[in-house]
Amino acid sequence: MRFIETPKAVRPIGPYSQGIVLNGFVFVSGTLGVDPVTNQMVRGGIVEQTKQAMENIKSVLEAGGSAIEKIVKVTVYIKDGSHFSDMNQAYAKFLGTHRPVRTTVVVGFPRDDILVEIDVIASQ
Repeated sequence: MRFIETPKAVRPIGPYSQGIVLNGFVFVSGTLGVDPVTNQMVRGGIVEQTKQAMENIKSVLEAGGSAIEKIVKVTVYIKDGSHFSDMNQAYAKFLGTHRPVRTTVVVGFPRDDILVEIDVIASQ
């Protein structure tokens, strides 16, 4: 097992890793729309947070020897189901023609400014 740590993504605020490489797969922890430079939530709404979360995921995947095109499973957690369409458009634009399997769940977050969290599993 190899732990991934990159300054190009948000550093963990708790006892977990940005990602782990194991048996040819890269597992990326739940990722928010936080700018890794400022360590602040990006301005805007669900679209901006989705884009930033995907950028953070891309950085962790690359540090683990993978890429967006190698994602096989995604779980998206959104705060408000009415944001699904906007999140989905930003997500689809980021992935291009790649279509991994996905589950989307409406959840409550501990902070009001969090609108989306995304975790992924990718091949190496």
